[in-house]
Amino acid sequence: MNPRRILHAFAAGALALGGALAVAAPASADDTADPAKCEGGYRTSGGYELIDLPERYVPPPLRGTAWDCAAHTANWELGDHGDAQYLLYWIDIEPEAVIDILARFEQTGWYDDEAVIVSNSEGRSENDRMSVADLRAWDPLPGSINTRFGDRNTGNDIIHFTYGDGTLYQPDPGFPGQSVLMIDVIVTGDYDLTGVSDPSVLSGLRTIAEAAPSPTQAAALGGTAVFLTLLVALPGYLVDTVLDRRWAQLRAWWRLRRARAAARKGRPTDAAPAASAASVPSPGSAASAPSAHAASVARPARRQPSWLVWPGFAAASFIACFIDPSFGVNPLSVRLFLTMFLSLSLVNVVGWYAAAAIVRRIEPGSQPRITFRWGSLPLVAGAVLFARLLDFEPGAVFGIVAGLTFVTALAASREALVVLVGVGMALLISAVAWVGYSAFAPLVEASPDAVVLRAATETLSAVVVEGVSTLPLALLPLAALDGAVVFGWRKLVWFPVYLVGVAAFGLVTFTIPEAWSEVGDDYLRWVLVFVVFAALATGAWGLDLWLERRKRAKAQQQAVPVG
Repeated sequence: MNPRRILHAFAAGALALGGALAVAAPASADDTADPAKCEGGYRTSGGYELIDLPERYVPPPLRGTAWDCAAHTANWELGDHGDAQYLLYWIDIEPEAVIDILARFEQTGWYDDEAVIVSNSEGRSENDRMSVADLRAWDPLPGSINTRFGDRNTGNDIIHFTYGDGTLYQPDPGFPGQSVLMIDVIVTGDYDLTGVSDPSVLSGLRTIAEAAPSPTQAAALGGTAVFLTLLVALPGYLVDTVLDRRWAQLRAWWRLRRARAAARKGRPTDAAPAASAASVPSPGSAASAPSAHAASVARPARRQPSWLVWPGFAAASFIACFIDPSFGVNPLSVRLFLTMFLSLSLVNVVGWYAAAAIVRRIEPGSQPRITFRWGSLPLVAGAVLFARLLDFEPGAVFGIVAGLTFVTALAASREALVVLVGVGMALLISAVAWVGYSAFAPLVEASPDAVVLRAATETLSAVVVEGVSTLPLALLPLAALDGAVVFGWRKLVWFPVYLVGVAAFGLVTFTIPEAWSEVGDDYLRWVLVFVVFAALATGAWGLDLWLERRKRAKAQQQAVPVG
């Protein structure tokens, strides 16, 4: 990547991060929570308050169990080191799901034939030690369960597990006639979440079944994607013209400075740089800002050795690992790094080899070769910071960090074809990986200590994240990015391609609302980022236009003879 593209990359990242900083929000432990269900509860109102529960306070068996809300005594604070007391609620929960949650405790060694008070609608009632299998054998299933236990592995923590179907037993009188599971949790030990089999943020990816939109949601997603694509197109083009013009002026100034320095020292200078530096093209003139394609034709990039892609992937993987707050010196981080390295290699190598195969058929003498784009590392870092600030789950990783180089310059249509094939392959690989992840996710939940299964599942998740979260940024119509190639070739082709990229990212990352009342904070932040980008890009273009008009006005005043 040449210096001009690096400058544009930093500018694009700065614009995106400027919007991110304006709308950042903290993370919570369970994005499927529905606090509205908990309104009016005896222990969710009055002297109690609802809370966003950080995952480090959640015992491992309860993670991912989709509680509706968490509450604790009003004005109490969660402790700094594993000292917390709170209550989790599940409203309108089926008895099968209740027993499934209890089974999680049994599988991890917390619950083991504990004393339990249980009854069902046929009048059966017992107070005895029972396993989860014993409870599943009841017919009909229990309508009331009450038990208390702790972590037998460590001696820490206390769990009070209470379920009522709303008829036999009502755990909370604020929900008459509704089935309710209440779990009182007293945490007395730390959960560092850094074991080799512990889930990283990549395990938070939704499965296809969880993300599949209804017809209303699909319409909302499509409408949002069209709106955001329109919002990006013109402002992106305008700010790119500013970057092109300023870069041309900076190059001219630098060449002139070098020519003058060489002249003072008596060294010969190239005629071309001196001539081009003698006068800076005026903004808006035909010669003011060569296109990215023209620049690449005039000065083809030096081809780096192919083996450099591997240290490049390693560097990008290390940066991408910061997507998880637990990344550091621990076993989880080693597994996460290997996951990122494997997934980045898969997305880039498979995608670009497919593009290279097509180019070899239509341009036999081009000799395409995969090379690492070192200028993409700031984009990887920016995407990670962006996702952390905006609480995008399971995060965002700029995944297309390699590209193709050729011994001969390609026509604009050929360059656009290369980009489209690369983007299309990234999307296809992501779709296949999402299918695999959706199949593996239930298995790893049932076997949380299976390291190989966890690693395989999170590798598939990383492929999905890298494939879809790259598209809204990489396809922006800025000359630093691949989107400018397609935009410059055919704007009517760029539009549907970018629309698909935005829609794919939204489908995988966010819960699509079905009504205005269901619009979540994460969805609003996503839209707001595009609005802020458009405002900043248009503002930068307007400021540049005002400065240039002011400069021309001063020049005209100075040119008018006095008297």
